[in-house]
Amino acid sequence: MIPFDSYCEPFYEKLGLDYRSTYAFGQIFWTHTYYPHENLEFWRPQFDPADKTRTTAKTFVIETAPTDPFRRSLPLAKPDLGIREEFLVIRAKRRPVVLLQPESYVLRGLNKGPGRIKLNRHLCTVALAFGLSNAKGDTRCDLGLLERIRILEFPQLMFLPKNPGVSDMDGLLKLDELQSVFTNNLEASQYRLADEAVEVLRWQLRLLLTGSTSSEYDELREFLKDTI
Repeated sequence: MIPFDSYCEPFYEKLGLDYRSTYAFGQIFWTHTYYPHENLEFWRPQFDPADKTRTTAKTFVIETAPTDPFRRSLPLAKPDLGIREEFLVIRAKRRPVVLLQPESYVLRGLNKGPGRIKLNRHLCTVALAFGLSNAKGDTRCDLGLLERIRILEFPQLMFLPKNPGVSDMDGLLKLDELQSVFTNNLEASQYRLADEAVEVLRWQLRLLLTGSTSSEYDELREFLKDTI
């Protein structure tokens, strides 16, 4: 079997000394990412009896099934929480991500004014990378399945080989778990996916998000499949 990550050599490219000021498709960053939650839990405020306005809260308790979710009629002033808004209980973890869509500077300063929707919230779109080994060094993926991933059978999954300076373990980029991240919360590494890997990533996103493919991508997948 010839996996696509062997076809893409080199898989990573080291950036110049200005890497902290660049934001390009395929660039690798670190940031905190959240776990999507199936069962909603809410941080509900506990009001000080002396606060007759009920707009300030210092303590909160978790409620798993409130009778009025997202139907608050009064805002909180501290901490800031608008009507019909909730503080959700979520878990987060710091992990590497691959930049897909940098912040759009074209929209900065447009549509300003009270009550107007914010068109630019200084957000980037990233894909999350998950390590394929646990703390004991045991693999977290069936080897047969991993081989199928490495010949591009699944457009929502991209294998990321370990590499000094990038990661000390193999990883998996999950294109079905994209997240928005504030630009200033991205910590740049000095690496990006190299050109051939970037091209494969574009092809995978195109197929996954639009259902359309390209002849180059189809030919590469057929070639990899024939090497099994």
